[in-house]
Amino acid sequence: MERVKNMTKKLMEERQKAEDRISDLEQEIEDMKLKLEEVENEKTELLNSCEEKEEEVEAITAENEEEIKRIGELELEIENNIRVIDSNKNELHNLEQEKNHKEEKHTELEAKLKAFIQECMDMSEGV
Repeated sequence: MERVKNMTKKLMEERQKAEDRISDLEQEIEDMKLKLEEVENEKTELLNSCEEKEEEVEAITAENEEEIKRIGELELEIENNIRVIDSNKNELHNLEQEKNHKEEKHTELEAKLKAFIQECMDMSEGV
C-alpha cells in the first residue's frame, strides 16, 4: 500500500511537472505569437517604407532625367553661343582690317590731295 502511495505521489508530481511544463509552453507560444505579430507589423512598416522610398527614388530619377535633358539643351545653347561669338570675332577682325585699309587709303588720298593742292598752289604762284 505504501508503494502505491509512493507511486501515486510520484505520478502526481510528474503530472504537476507536466502541467507546469504545458503552462510554460503555452506561455511561450503566446509570447511567440506576440513576437510574431510584432515582427509582421515591423515587416509591414518596412514594406511601406520601401514603397515610399521607391516612389521617392522614382521622383528623384524623373527630376534627374529632366535636369540631364535641360543640361543637354544648355550645352547645345552654349555651343551655339560659342559659334556666334567666334563668328562675331571673325567679323570684328574683318571689320578692323577693312577699317585699317580704309584709314590707309584715306591717309594716302589725303597725302595725294595735299600734294595736288600744293602743286596747284605752286602752279598758281608760277602764273
